[in-house]
Amino acid sequence: MMWAVDDGHTDVLALGYAYFETEKPWDAEEPGTYVETDVEFQHNRVISWNHGLGEIVTALLSRGLAITGLVEHRSVPWDALPGRTVLDESGLAEWRLAEHGDRLPLSYTLQARKPAGPA
Repeated sequence: MMWAVDDGHTDVLALGYAYFETEKPWDAEEPGTYVETDVEFQHNRVISWNHGLGEIVTALLSRGLAITGLVEHRSVPWDALPGRTVLDESGLAEWRLAEHGDRLPLSYTLQARKPAGPA
């Protein structure tokens, strides 16, 4: 869901991008990376498609995997929405929404396994 948030607005949480996969990808020049580094990158083109959670879960199930866990998180390990996120005060290197942190999941952990069966 976080990838659908309009990064051009820092005063409100507004949707500016598709939540579901679209035919055309998101295509942009993005300097740097989400990790702290002094390295300057030369090739910064990013091409990506958003995939809704239902699409991801369905893809795993269609391949015969068993979903063993799904947890949505109120934080991410980088400042994904500058101007709207703050560093968690717990000492963890996690960023949370500065306001209304219960309104939007910022990340999730999905666990799946191949069921045991005949070899």
